[in-house]
Formats: sequence, C-alpha cells, structure tokens
Amino acid sequence: MKLKKYLWFIVSLLIFGGCESLEDTYSDYAGEGTIRYLGKCKDLSVNPGWQRLIVKWTNHVDPAIDKVKVSWTLDGVTRDSLLEKGTTECSIRNLENATYEVAVRSVDKDGNCSLPALTSERPYTLDHESIKSFTRMFDKYFFVGKHLVIVFSEWQGDVETASLNYYSGGERKILELDSVFVTDNKYCLVPDEIDAGTKVTINRSGRLSGCSDLIVFNPYELTRDNRTYTPDFKQWLREKYGQSEITEAFVNARTELEIDYDINSFEDILNFPNLKTLVLGKNRYLSEGNLSKNKNASKVSDLEISTFALDVACKVNGLKVERYNEHYFPIGEFSFIDDLPNPKFPEDLSFLSSQNWTYSCSNEEYGEGIDVIFDESSTRGWQPTRHSKFYTYEMVVDMQEIQTVNGILVTQKLSVTSAYEPCIAKKIQIKISVDNKTWKDATYVIENTLGNTVGESTIITLPVSLHGRYLKFIVSDQAYNKTFYTVSLGKIRIF
Repeated sequence: MKLKKYLWFIVSLLIFGGCESLEDTYSDYAGEGTIRYLGKCKDLSVNPGWQRLIVKWTNHVDPAIDKVKVSWTLDGVTRDSLLEKGTTECSIRNLENATYEVAVRSVDKDGNCSLPALTSERPYTLDHESIKSFTRMFDKYFFVGKHLVIVFSEWQGDVETASLNYYSGGERKILELDSVFVTDNKYCLVPDEIDAGTKVTINRSGRLSGCSDLIVFNPYELTRDNRTYTPDFKQWLREKYGQSEITEAFVNARTELEIDYDINSFEDILNFPNLKTLVLGKNRYLSEGNLSKNKNASKVSDLEISTFALDVACKVNGLKVERYNEHYFPIGEFSFIDDLPNPKFPEDLSFLSSQNWTYSCSNEEYGEGIDVIFDESSTRGWQPTRHSKFYTYEMVVDMQEIQTVNGILVTQKLSVTSAYEPCIAKKIQIKISVDNKTWKDATYVIENTLGNTVGESTIITLPVSLHGRYLKFIVSDQAYNKTFYTVSLGKIRIF
C-alpha cells in the first residue's frame, strides 16, 4: 500500500514538472505573452465582371481592426489596396485574361494583418472563350449584288440588345434585332441596297452566366470577301470542277453550274456573283424503263434555305434554274424552276473496242466474271453472291496497248431485284498506268459519284486526256442487310 502511494507521488511530480517545462517553452516562443491574432474576414466571394473582379466579404467584429487590405496576385506579383474599416465590397479593375489569387485581411493600427481569406477567379476579357463564343447572331451571310442576305441563328437568352448597322443612300440605317424578328426572319434579305465600300456591322450587348456586368461587345463586321461554303458543296466543286481551294477567280468566272446528286442545300450559289444558269440533274441519265420511280432521285436536305437562296438569286441576279426530271424540288411548286425531261444520252461518244482486253480482280473468289462488265454485247452485268464479310474489289483492265482515254461510261445493272437495290455501286475509283506498276488517279478526286438507280448511266469525263495501257476500277461492297454484303455493276465502257 505504501509502495503505491510513493509511486503516485513520483508520477505527480513528473506530470507537474512536464507542464512547467512546456509553459517555459511556449513563453520563450511568445516573448512577452500569448500571440494575439486579428479577427479574420469570412464569407469571401469573388465574381467575374468585365475586366474586373467584384470582391465581397464579411468583416470580423474585432475592435482592434483599423483597415481592410485586399490584394491580388498573378505570376508571383502582388498588388493591394488598403480600404477603410467596415468596407465589405470592392472592385479590382483593369485586369487581364488570367486567373488571380485574391486575399482579404484585417489590419490593425500597427500594420499587423490577420490570416487571409483566399480564393481565385478569372475576369471576363476579350480573350475569354465565353466572349469569343458569344453569339454572332447569324449562321451565315452573303453579299448578293448590292444586297445583303443573312441567315440568323436562334435567338439566345443571354442577348440584351442587338442591331444591324449599315449605310444605304448615304444614310446610316439601324435594323433593331429582337427574338421576334430573328425568329420570323431566319432567312433575311435586307430590304435596302448597301452602299459600296461602307461597313456593315452587328452590334450586341449581353450578360454572361456569373457575370455582374452588362457586356457591350465589339461590333462584328460583315466583310464582302468572307465567302464560306458547306462541306458537301466544297466536295462537289472539287469533284466536278477540280477546285481543291475555291478561288475568287473561279467564283467570279462561273456563269453556269451543274449539280447532279444529293446535296445538303443550295445556299452557296449566293456566293457566285455572275452566275446566270444553274443546271440540276442534267448528267443523271436515268433508265427510261425505271423513270417513273427514279425521276426525283436527287435530294436536297434543307429545302427551306435552298428555295430561299434560289429565289433571291433569281430576283437579284437574274439566275435561271433548269431542272431535269423532278430532282430536288416538288413538281410545280416554285416559279423560278424551268422543268425539263429526262436528259438525252450524248450520241458523239466514241468507245474503245474491248475485243482483246484481259481482266483480273483482287478478290478471286467474288470477283469472278468481271469480264461481263466490259463485254459490249453483255446485258446481265456483275454481282457477286452475298457474303458475310465486307470486300473491296480492284479490277484491272489490260488494253494490250497504249490507248488515249478521255472518259468512262458506267451503267448500272438493268435487272436488279428490289432487295438488292441498296447494293448498287455508289462510288468508283479510276486509275491509269502505263506499266501496271505506277498508278495515277484519272480524275480530280479519288472516288467518283455514280448514279445509283437501276439502269442509270454516268459519264465521267477526265480533266485531261490520259495515255495508258492499264486501267484500274475500284468498288466496294454495300450492305445488303445487317448480316450480308454485295455490290453490283452493269457495264463500263471507255471513250
């Protein structure tokens, strides 16, 4: 029992001795007494504005607080502002496109600061992606003669005000834009003629999410040399006219254009200032026996903007639209269309004789019998039996001697069951060689579009006459259904 009392006495001494030692250490650290920190600001928020940050906070009730210091840091450089006691909001102005660290501290009369309340934010500036992506109000525009055509985009709720500003007859005109006008006039032909050499701008103001300021954007100028084109229109110009890059010289020189196959829209014809005739479907030589179901084979996806564009081109530029069969537009609905019948096949083509030619195919199993494609007397055409794998067929023709080639006539099979019509070849590659080793593309593009209705003929005229002994034709399988593939061709003749 006595031993236990002695042990507790010794432990107590150790405990009290330890506490005294800890207190001595704290006193050494604190100097004259306990360190007293100023009350820290709280509820700090920083919101982005136009080239500024709006800073708000709640001050501490500490009576020793004399000032409030707001500082902002970028790339290691800190700037600050000392504010009167009780201030709870300020703006940091003239900021660049960057993320700033913002700190708010309480300050006493001796300049001592509290611990900081910290956060980071980025202001809105001209280089901010939200400013750059703010709606321009339009999807596309065209200067057509002295007139302006605008295709408006959907009205955005963050737009506060918008207007089209231009000069007509020496006077400045302002066309106010609002949600009702833009919705009712998505395709807009500005009624006034635009003075040559004058600026046309769209002015906008709006509010961005989380931004406290109304932003007045720089005017967006509509320039006369800014021609843009839809992807499929560009592809068609390349295939038909060899225009990898659509030059001003080409656009200004065209007085006639021919379009034959499916297209998204005809809006881009407004880019051609001197276009007088648009010919539609002239080069689709449909089989007379299947004409009733194929005469409207060529489709336009966006009928609304296409009819608007052609109507404007006809009224402003005097465009004439010739349409063969019933391609693209419903029959009899549009006064600007001159309807023409199925085009007549040209009679002046001089075809090469294939009597002694030989043939080979990269796919020996399913490419068997391709010689019927080139047999002048054959009418049955070629179609491999359906199969479960997708194949591409490279058919090589040996003409036995160097020949001059000006073009290719491709005719689809005349006898195709309805189930196999989706398998009619839609594209063909044409290459030429002197030695069966080095090949060159014979046309402007790698793949050429084929008319893909039963019995339809397609004339592919080469850009220049070519000389060669070997021709290579490449076609690929089409999907028969989810399981099988095949492809068909009727006849290929060389002229």
